[in-house]
Amino acid sequence: MRFPAIARACVYAAISFGLWGQHDAQAVTRGKPVHALALYGEPKYPDGFTHFDYVNPEAPKGGTFTKSNEAFLTFDTFNPYTLKGAQAYGTDILLDDTLMASSLDEPASIYSGIADTIEIAPDGSWVQFVLRPEARFTDGSQITAADVAFSFETLIAKARPVYRFVYADVAKAEVIDPRTIKFTLKSAENAKLPLLLAQLPVLSKAYWTDRDFTATTLDIPVSSGPYTIDSFEVGRYVQYKRVENYWAKDLPHARGMYNFEHVRYEYFRDEDVRFEALKTGAYDFTREMVARRWATGYDFPAALDGRVKKLEVTSIQPRDVTTLVMNLRRPMFQDRRVRQAINYAFDFESVNKTVLYGAYQRLRSYWQGSPLEAKGLPSADEVKLLEPFRATLPPDLFTTEFTQPTTAGNGDNRENLIKAREVLKEAGWEVKGEQLLNGKTGQPFAFELTIVQPNLEQVLAPWIQDLKRLGIIVTLRVVDTSQYANRVNDYDYDAIYIGMGTNLTPGNELLDDLSSESADRPGGQNFSGIKDPAVDAMLTHIIAAKTYDDVTTATRALDRVLTFNHYRVLRYTAAADRIAYWNKLHMPAVQPAMGLGRMGETAIALWWAAPVSAAATQPPAAVPKAADTSNSRWLIIALLIAGIAVVAFVVIRRKA
Repeated sequence: MRFPAIARACVYAAISFGLWGQHDAQAVTRGKPVHALALYGEPKYPDGFTHFDYVNPEAPKGGTFTKSNEAFLTFDTFNPYTLKGAQAYGTDILLDDTLMASSLDEPASIYSGIADTIEIAPDGSWVQFVLRPEARFTDGSQITAADVAFSFETLIAKARPVYRFVYADVAKAEVIDPRTIKFTLKSAENAKLPLLLAQLPVLSKAYWTDRDFTATTLDIPVSSGPYTIDSFEVGRYVQYKRVENYWAKDLPHARGMYNFEHVRYEYFRDEDVRFEALKTGAYDFTREMVARRWATGYDFPAALDGRVKKLEVTSIQPRDVTTLVMNLRRPMFQDRRVRQAINYAFDFESVNKTVLYGAYQRLRSYWQGSPLEAKGLPSADEVKLLEPFRATLPPDLFTTEFTQPTTAGNGDNRENLIKAREVLKEAGWEVKGEQLLNGKTGQPFAFELTIVQPNLEQVLAPWIQDLKRLGIIVTLRVVDTSQYANRVNDYDYDAIYIGMGTNLTPGNELLDDLSSESADRPGGQNFSGIKDPAVDAMLTHIIAAKTYDDVTTATRALDRVLTFNHYRVLRYTAAADRIAYWNKLHMPAVQPAMGLGRMGETAIALWWAAPVSAAATQPPAAVPKAADTSNSRWLIIALLIAGIAVVAFVVIRRKA
């Protein structure tokens, strides 16, 4: 299975964490072509394996998987790689295959995909792939090494900045022959780089050469993956169809996968309308993000009688990281104490109790719930990495465990607001009347929080009210998808509410999220604008790590630097992903340890629609009762009400 977005999940992680520290990253096979590669240890599946354990190899083909939008309200491009526009859902997971495919139930491993084999030089100075002769684009043309070289060069030159960071240690791509592509590396220190190269999406050189890769486009592209675009209407839906005779359908990495004849995304502009549409079967699958609805809203007939099922899915990945990002490019946010005060103002316990139905836990780490989460005091190895920056780091980083402020959950955040006022005063801010003013310039503390999801207002309102008690005025601004994307790409905001994707094998992708180099590069993921030598150094240690113990140490140290500096207000996370789906969808008996993905992409790849009888999709028939006329009475009443409504409507129309 290929990755939905290289920016967020460059390499999947292991189940057996206890084994990772025992394997040197340099133990990967070198000097000969192999069908698979594992970053730590040996690949689970041998050469000649028939399918992954978590698929149903006999899954029937056919049917439709219909999903709704969960955030973005429209789209204007089918190119998911560039900065411009809002990409259509599914373009990054359905259209383009990668050189090799990832496994979802073992240590970070990749297997034959478009590339039949991968070979790493004995000294680690280059990586070479030999392509399968049967690999084809949707126009029937053969996928060649020239297409791979073109894809690499185009993505690092014209795509989102993350590709330049991920492949920064690649010196060049060289076509050896029509089926062989060689990547020369600048350094052999980055053990993860061969796996990152294996996740390169492959584009058609013939199709894209004469087109503007940086522009938005609604032309249906020639692609290399299992689906192509079937039909669409901007702002309403986009539908994909399974590629007839998809070249990889019977190969081990794809057997039992991509079973739906069509994958369709329905777009809704209103969250309540979207939920009502689920009740009627307008779409089949959703990840429920609203705790109130999960607790009380699934009482409609189809859910009560079992046609709509609820599923809570856990995984070994770090929990979702939802954050409030303060733009450090704005002077008012550059003082750590100011950011700390803003964090004090968030009364999570009260919000969780009154708005979120107690369904969440407060985030205290960027790798929460995983072995990479920093807990307790820093270890001796962590201190060794952090020591060169002691003078610029918060002193309590070395002496205390990071904790979040808490309340009794009764709406009283007074103690934390007093602490916030104290640190704001230390930072040079003074309360005059009802406003917080800069002690030097007299400038009031006011900022705009930009969001794209109106349903967040209920969650944010109590925090905004507590900031007002500190004299900080926050204006909540809801914008449309395109405007939000443009403002985020240009860092044109005071604060935004946005997540951060983390995984169990962090590496180059974090450069785009956190490095000083990325802070001023438009279109990057360094939303806060962090420029911190300590962060840069920890990133270097992570990328150069030789063992998973080294990765763990450096990531925990980075976690401490991020949390103690309050670069983002860590909000909250659910213990499990909440999934609702119609019973026409079926899933394998073995669930992958990585979960179903943040956008349900794993369900799209692994599930199927089995033929069902008409009775299975209809409400169970009620057992008739003798001499029971209650239903008839209610029917008569309903007809009378409907008749009155019709008469009233006619009278009003005539008067008009």
